[in-house]
Amino acid sequence: MKLKKPNFWDYKNPNLISRLLLPLTIPVIINNFLINKKKYTNKKNIKTICIGNIYIGGTGKTSLVIKIKEILDQNNIKACFIKKFYSNQIDEQKLLRKNGSLFTSSKRAIALDDAI
Repeated sequence: MKLKKPNFWDYKNPNLISRLLLPLTIPVIINNFLINKKKYTNKKNIKTICIGNIYIGGTGKTSLVIKIKEILDQNNIKACFIKKFYSNQIDEQKLLRKNGSLFTSSKRAIALDDAI
């Protein structure tokens, strides 16, 4: 699937329609600011590496995570796996448990707190 950016992304100056729609974006900007402010107040004092992409399976995310964990272990950096619990991914959870500590929960934030 080839993705192509829209032509209006290349405009040097905003056109009339974008100028007319600009006031409608102010509530969205304020809403996004408030939501992001709430997210950042719950920051943890640990480093995280998030592995993911837009595809559900078969792209090598699990094997990449295991390899990164091995590299971190070689450098004496404590690491673990945190994964949202899905009942149809038991085999992946078993594979991760075999290669290190795995923390799962219905919400990733809870699993992160358990890991800490």
